[in-house]
Amino acid sequence: MTASQTHRSTERTASILFRLSHEDRAELKRRASDAGLSVQVYLEMKALDRYEATERRSGPTTGDGQGVLDLAM
Repeated sequence: MTASQTHRSTERTASILFRLSHEDRAELKRRASDAGLSVQVYLEMKALDRYEATERRSGPTTGDGQGVLDLAM
């Protein structure tokens, strides 16, 4: 397993991309934060009718919302 695959699950390989206005993105992030959840988990709960949050460990971020993977070998 390479360093870039460290936080990836073999069970979670599908991605969905959708567009939002800047205002809607801010609202989504606010709602997730108010619920004490990441946006990922918040959307899973809302879209898939999950009633229990399964928060997963996040990697460090750059401060602009983009994740950072340690690529050092």
